[in-house]
Parts: sequence; C-alpha cells; structure tokens
Amino acid sequence: MPGPARGSSRKDKSSNRKDNRRDGGSSNRRTDGGDGIDPARELLIATARKVRANRKLGQNFFVDPYGLEKIVEALAIEPTDKVLEIGAGLGFLTLCLQKSGAEITAVELDRNLVERLTPQISKNVNLIHGDILEFDMDSLGAGPIVVAGNIPYQITSPILSRLFGEIGAPSEVSKRIKCVVLTMQKEVALRLIATPGSKDYSHLTVMKDFLFDAELLFTVPPDSFYPRPEVNSAVVKMTPLSKPPIETQDIGMLRRVIKAGFKQRRKMLKNNLSSLNLFDEAVSEAFKQANINPAARAEDLSLRQFAILTDALIEQIGAANKH
Repeated sequence: MPGPARGSSRKDKSSNRKDNRRDGGSSNRRTDGGDGIDPARELLIATARKVRANRKLGQNFFVDPYGLEKIVEALAIEPTDKVLEIGAGLGFLTLCLQKSGAEITAVELDRNLVERLTPQISKNVNLIHGDILEFDMDSLGAGPIVVAGNIPYQITSPILSRLFGEIGAPSEVSKRIKCVVLTMQKEVALRLIATPGSKDYSHLTVMKDFLFDAELLFTVPPDSFYPRPEVNSAVVKMTPLSKPPIETQDIGMLRRVIKAGFKQRRKMLKNNLSSLNLFDEAVSEAFKQANINPAARAEDLSLRQFAILTDALIEQIGAANKH
C-alpha cells in the first residue's frame, strides 16, 4: 500500500522522536492496552518484510492492525456503499474492508503487488492494476462512495483534486462521496486543518475550506509502517460540503486571487497580486474597501476574506475601466 515516503530534515527527525513518545513508539508492542508482543502486528510486519518496497512509488506498508480497524470504523461502511481503496498494497486494509460485504474497488499501481494480493481477496473485491489519477470513477457504478487509502506525499494534492475538484469546479464524483479517510504525511494533514495566521495555513487549506470538511482522527508514528519512514503520518477524515460556504461575483477571479496570493508566501498579498496585471490604485482601494490590512500575507486571510477582497477588486477594476 503506497504511503508517505519522503525524506525529512534533521528538524523533522527531532519532531518525530517527540511524536513517537506521544503515539506509543515501538513497532512490536500492543497498541490496545495489553502487555507484551502483539502477534497480529508481528504477522503484518513479517509479511511486509517478504516484499521489497518500491521507493519510487512511495511504498510504506501500514502494519498497525488497530490503526487499520479505526480507519474502517471511521468509514462507517454500509452494504450499499461503493468503496474505493487507493493503493491496495499488500492488502492489509483491503482484507479489513472486504469484511463489510460492500462492493470494494481497490486500485494498485504495482503489478507485482496486484498479483500477490489477487488470491487472497473475496468476490466482493475488484482489484485493478492502474493509476488512481487516471482511474474512471464512473466505473464504480451507482451508489454512495466512500474512499480509503494510504497515499504518498507527492500525489496528495492531485488525489484530493481528483476526488473533490477545485475551487469553483467541483468534481462530478464529489456529489456521490460520503466520506474519504486517508493516511497521509502529518505535515500535509496539518495544512488541511490549519487556521488563518498559522504556519501550516496554505493554498491547500483554502481549497479544503471551499470544498470539504477535514478532521484529523489520529496521528501515526513511523513505527506503524514497514519500511519505517522518516516522517510522521496522520489519518484524516474528509466530508464534501453540500454547497460552498461563501459566495462571490466571479468564482474564477477568486481562484486566481488565491493562487496568486500563495505563490510567494513571504511576500505581502498586495504585491503577489501584481501577477494578475491589475491597476495598483485599484488593488489599494480594494484592500481598503474589504477592510484588509495592505501588509497582510495570503496566510492571514480566511476563505471569506478572500471572497470579500475578490468582490472589492472586481468593483474597483470596473470603476477604473469607466474612467
């Protein structure tokens, strides 16, 4: 099952040690409160050791059986649901999901893992060799969709865009998604739940605020994977919003303003907007009209403030064009 496999700086490793103490640490100890070696965990580790993980695909196999159970519980699968698993890997999560009795579609890019897993799955699992970014969501058939997976850092944003869409352009499949529960690099998870003004607040946060709710369910230390990554992970539950939480005169303009704003985080938002070829005077007046500090950076603005600023920019540009 592909998972977060990016390297980290020395600072990352130091924070990992702190997180490991909070999250339990040792890979072979029980995580359910019992004493001694956990045989279920040891079995998963032994299975993972028989396979050479593909670093290019970011493969780190989730070997915590209790973590897997919590993921399945969070999905709250019903028999009529269509379950999509991103990255079946060695099937540790797949075999848990298939117990639900729902129709499971597991997509795996590694052909060797597909061949290895095929004999173990039940009839309600459709195992597909392919790339999730090219997968035809319509092939899941009718019915509500739940999504699960352990995803690599380098394709987290593309996967979220594939599932939910972009600001002003929700994906067709998002209308059918009940929930998405993904294991991802903790750094990315913190961006999803960040608040304006924090160091983790980013373009990804604002996109999330427009399209879906996100909840960090639990953190996952490196010892919960084999091979052991150098970064911490987290399990996040995401639920599509029924409608955007804000309105604006021009959703396309809003998207451009947000993208330009986060292009260079250290620069003031006002300066970043120069890439949109707007009149300097119109931009300055728009900040006044929207009651936003002209020295603010993009990370200081909420989605609603971006919408207010966008509408002010549209009005100021219109006024400037009349003269």
